[in-house]
Amino acid sequence: MNLAYFISFFLYFAILLVVGILFYNKQKDAGDFMVGSRSLNYWVTAIATHATDMSTWLFMAYPGLVYREGMPGCLIAIALTLGMHFTWKYIAPQLRVATEKTNSPTLISYFEKRFNDPAGHIRLLGAVISLVFFTLYISAGIVGLGRAVEAAFAVNYHVAISIGTLGIVAYTLLGGFIAIAWNDFIQGMFVLFILLFVPIYACWFLGGPSAIINALVSKNIALTPFPDFSWHSFLKNVVPAVGWGLGYFGMPHILVNFMGIDNVKNIKKAHTLGIMWQVLTTIFSATLIGLIGIVFFAQTGLADSELVFVGMAQQMFPPYLAGFILCGILAAAITTMDSQILVAASTIAQDVYRKFFNQKVSAHNLMQISRLGGLGITAIAFLFAFNNDNSILDLVYHAWSGLGGSFGPLLLASFYWKSTITKQGAFTGILVGGLVAGSWRYLETGFNAPLIPAFLLSFLSIYIVSRMTEKVSNNT
Repeated sequence: MNLAYFISFFLYFAILLVVGILFYNKQKDAGDFMVGSRSLNYWVTAIATHATDMSTWLFMAYPGLVYREGMPGCLIAIALTLGMHFTWKYIAPQLRVATEKTNSPTLISYFEKRFNDPAGHIRLLGAVISLVFFTLYISAGIVGLGRAVEAAFAVNYHVAISIGTLGIVAYTLLGGFIAIAWNDFIQGMFVLFILLFVPIYACWFLGGPSAIINALVSKNIALTPFPDFSWHSFLKNVVPAVGWGLGYFGMPHILVNFMGIDNVKNIKKAHTLGIMWQVLTTIFSATLIGLIGIVFFAQTGLADSELVFVGMAQQMFPPYLAGFILCGILAAAITTMDSQILVAASTIAQDVYRKFFNQKVSAHNLMQISRLGGLGITAIAFLFAFNNDNSILDLVYHAWSGLGGSFGPLLLASFYWKSTITKQGAFTGILVGGLVAGSWRYLETGFNAPLIPAFLLSFLSIYIVSRMTEKVSNNT
């Protein structure tokens, strides 16, 4: 392993661990650990929310997609930005107010109180679905982290995921929500800097914008999101992009950031700042990395398209600078994994242990259960990631579709449907959305956007079952 790369890798994780230790003694109870007592300012909330969203997808899977398909690949980035915009506008304020009013530290506990289900059927189902898809999501993060470290730092894949996972779990479970938010803010700004610097430098390295555009044109690479307006192109590019955008409405690890902001009036400021970050990092910078990579590797080719950023950084910069730049991938992986681990830990403690095993558990013990739960779910995800035989994009999309299809329709309905939603309707909506999204890839329909049918069928089941059970609910 190159000494410069090792120093960069070691120092990065050391800084994260120090932050976790600093916040360890500030965690007085589970409320501090799960949502930071709703005390974050708007600029930390904004950057942490969007950094939480992106993961290694931003440095690896997405530039790799643009590298393979050209500009049509950027439709996903556009759809994600629009989806995040609508989530800020139509979900964030309502969720912040509703969860504080009902004293709900998790999305699932909000559903239970909102739909009057004291028996806990909604909570149990939601917890099971959350933990299944979060395991896949955390596993995708571990795979991405391992491949990036293996390629960038010349560390064996299994050693890389072992060290990386241990470091992330340590600072996440020590520091809780506040440590994660501040770390995600710092890393989000670091990611922004790296993603702006690398494509701009690469553009100069290759002779300027005109040289890159001419090279792309000579290779017949599509330079617009819509190379044609055929039905086939629409199904291939637009529909899956819409499926990505819908997912935000049901992502617990992203929504928890809305719950932790200090004042609902600050959400508009956070919204503006966060969307600016996403436009710069995703639509602009990460897209450019994929396009420039086509020219950069025109002669040598690239065996794994998801390593386009890694390969460019290694060839353009000396080891010490390359090591620093490649820590951007670590930042992207960590900012997503830490929030997912935290939400999974909160689900195990608050939605399973406290609800079904010990309702009188002390605040301190509940926090310790959260930490043990986070450790356990991460260990399972680590085992899934150990074989290293899955596409990062596929893993993320499967988990994204599962969470979005399960919780997104019900959350939207809880805020905007005027008709009654019964607890039976809510339960069915979560179940149908999760089952459709989770099983769609095995149905071989040829329609590669599982979140769309999951969303529609979940909405439909909520409505039908609520109408069927409305009178029963009113009489109980």
